[in-house]
Amino acid sequence: MSVFDDRKPLLEHMEFKHGVRRGRLAAAMDILSDAQVTIGTHAAFCKRPSDRTRPTRDIEDAMRMLDHVKELIADGLAYEGPAT
Repeated sequence: MSVFDDRKPLLEHMEFKHGVRRGRLAAAMDILSDAQVTIGTHAAFCKRPSDRTRPTRDIEDAMRMLDHVKELIADGLAYEGPAT
């Protein structure tokens, strides 16, 4: 299913509130936040055998990538330059 079908209410709300371009970026941030919560929950149960206080490496990598994507999207939302 397409994100435009699956997340239609969220997209409509964010596009109305922020405009199409920024609304879609804001919706992407919201979806990424949901993914972070899901991965964070998974991380609570998947611990490294050598260090039970840390999640497995793949979980740490996924969380770092999500943080990086959110940082880029937030920068795009804050950008006030000409539309390209």
